[in-house]
Amino acid sequence: MFKFLPLLVLGFLASGYALPVAEEKEFVAILKSEVNKNEDGSYQVNYEGADGTERKEEASVVDAGTENETLEVKGSYKYINDKGETVEVFYTAGVNGFVPYGTIINPEITSVAEAAKDLPNTQEDEVKS
Repeated sequence: MFKFLPLLVLGFLASGYALPVAEEKEFVAILKSEVNKNEDGSYQVNYEGADGTERKEEASVVDAGTENETLEVKGSYKYINDKGETVEVFYTAGVNGFVPYGTIINPEITSVAEAAKDLPNTQEDEVKS
């Protein structure tokens, strides 16, 4: 058994040497992080990282106290891509869907999402029309 020990150790070392080395991730300082929640369900979020990332979002209650009560959200996020360019996306979201727009969003996607907001969002809405 002992005559195979050096081969076993050598094999173990060789396999360990071949393992991929995890790239160390850079720590990103958080410059601002605010979340304000209101009793009615509305909220505001504001985040900013030292790497240029940002997120801002605000939600408000629509049709409060009715069976149609919902949140309408407006927001944006921003980051620096691999090419060093600032990318910013704006969006709205509500009962009729999510509508993104920005430099990286294909304008056709935005226009289709914008048009879809006017479509009935449930079968019940279709019956009422």
